[in-house]
Amino acid sequence: MRVAEIEMGEGFTRDITAKYLYGYDIIRLKSKGPRINPYQREEVKKSLQQLIGVEIVEEDAREITLQCLLSPSAVPLRRTMKRTYLIAAKMQEEVITALKELDDRLAKNVINRDEEVNRLYFLIVRQLRAAIQDPRLAEKMGVTAIECLDYRAVVKSIETLADHAVKIAKQIPLLQKTPIPQTVLQKILELSKITQEIHSNAIEALLRKDVNLAAKTIDKKPDLEKALTEAYEEILNQAAVLATPLNTIVDMLGRIAECGIDIADLT
Repeated sequence: MRVAEIEMGEGFTRDITAKYLYGYDIIRLKSKGPRINPYQREEVKKSLQQLIGVEIVEEDAREITLQCLLSPSAVPLRRTMKRTYLIAAKMQEEVITALKELDDRLAKNVINRDEEVNRLYFLIVRQLRAAIQDPRLAEKMGVTAIECLDYRAVVKSIETLADHAVKIAKQIPLLQKTPIPQTVLQKILELSKITQEIHSNAIEALLRKDVNLAAKTIDKKPDLEKALTEAYEEILNQAAVLATPLNTIVDMLGRIAECGIDIADLT
């Protein structure tokens, strides 16, 4: 078992996440003072909410011991990656629905779901790093070293996709007072549809190792650029109160599509 020690100074929760990602099985947190204060204990608990499989196994006045009880080979890597993608893709679908209906509650739900994506992202990165360090574990997980590197880039693109959906969700409260013109909304919906097709096909191509589908996905770039241009042109004549959040939404959709193209490039 790999053991790490962390002194509980400023930013110690970032160190917990880092040690988790680097594959440590046991993390010992030690107080700099005579005892761990209640605030620090609460911060530890909050930090663990982001880390799948980690539990407090021992604690006293000056030390807390964390242990990751989940074996890297216990969680199917590709299935977990697909699950992470499906959550992120659903976030985009729901945030566009929230935009059409100007539904603040649905937008907030999208923002909250980002935590689930982050938890799975951290777990997958931990698995991949463990596999790279241990060839026998990689064989047990059914991945090569090259696939580990590719999957690391893929899961980062998925996590970024979710982050962009959150940024779109944060624009929706800014659009409550002024109706979105139907011509603008229609262009955004068309752009979103192309974006969803790109990342959906990219993930399918990756998991099926379908080079032809990946190539067709990359060939969607002209359609994407056309849809982006048309959306920006529709927004151009809108008042700033509308144009600013709408431009952000279009920009984020373009970046989401780029995440999909990046995934297709790795197939």
